Amino acid sequence: MRDAGTRALRRMDASVWAVFQTTLAATVAWVVAVRVVGHPQPFFAPISAVVALTAALGERGTTAVRLLLGVVVGILAADLVLLVLGQGLLTLPVAVFTAMMTAAALRAVRIIMVQSAASAILTVVFAGGAAGWQRLVDALIGAGVALLTVQVVFPPDPVRLLRRAVTAALADLASGLAAAGRALEHGDEDSARQARDRLWQESGPLAELAQAQVFSRRIARRVPVRRPLIGRVRAESENASLLNLLDVSCRMLTRAALSLPAAERERFAPVVRGLAEALHELAAHPDDRRSRQAAVHLALDTVRSLAAGPPAAHPFRATAAMAARMVAVDLMMFTGIDPEQALAAVRTGGNEPAVPPPPPRD
Repeated sequence: MRDAGTRALRRMDASVWAVFQTTLAATVAWVVAVRVVGHPQPFFAPISAVVALTAALGERGTTAVRLLLGVVVGILAADLVLLVLGQGLLTLPVAVFTAMMTAAALRAVRIIMVQSAASAILTVVFAGGAAGWQRLVDALIGAGVALLTVQVVFPPDPVRLLRRAVTAALADLASGLAAAGRALEHGDEDSARQARDRLWQESGPLAELAQAQVFSRRIARRVPVRRPLIGRVRAESENASLLNLLDVSCRMLTRAALSLPAAERERFAPVVRGLAEALHELAAHPDDRRSRQAAVHLALDTVRSLAAGPPAAHPFRATAAMAARMVAVDLMMFTGIDPEQALAAVRTGGNEPAVPPPPPRD
């Protein structure tokens, strides 16, 4: 229960800033609709602000525009059907069908189709279209407040978004190797099963990283105050893509190590644990040069111990050793070390390459 409570508090802590922004925007939209426009029940003004701001970072402004487009399509379609058919049993289904097909013809995404249908229903239910046009005004207010929030008041930081996703991906890779190391050392079948299951599953943090790369570039292009960060975002995104290579080498290492016989597994366990510790070190402070250098040192010490070990007594040991070296190389490449230097350091056991300074924080 204590662990569950701790995880819940961490989730709340991660969400509090976004929830505060959304609450503030919804309140402002409601106040504007009531005090400025004079709508007695402006339910859609705060709702549209909430819908827009609960979208993913990088999608909030786009969601606000899409929501507004759906409302306009629904109202116009319903008013046209009311003009042709008047009030009757067929009016509602024809209006909804017309609104959604119009949205589909515009190659609209799901939120536009849903909002167009909802707007058509309200416009038909409240005959004469008065409620529909009030809904349009409320949508304009909510979408406008949402856009102002994300573009001016609280513009998201694309670099911070990307770095958070990188940290989560590195932590996930470290956890995967740590589970494999426990399975190798102790014959832990639960850890072995988890490690094997991970081989066939797409990494959630890596998928989120790919999404963060898209959203960070979008934010840098579309939010005026973040446009000076376009070059930085591009460079950090390219570096983050190297984690895909690191993921492949970690999976290869896990598969080869778990295919070893019991005696070989126990001897190979320190290699997997050492690389997991290197990834944990990197995940703790991925933007800190000393942490990067410490991670490189741990990785190189780990794979250099392979040369002093016994000769390969099983075919998969040679494969596992090669995979371990690739994990070290991919880790060094992520820290900014030249690929040729990384390969030379692993192959020859020469001097440890120096990690270049990471990009500045500000």
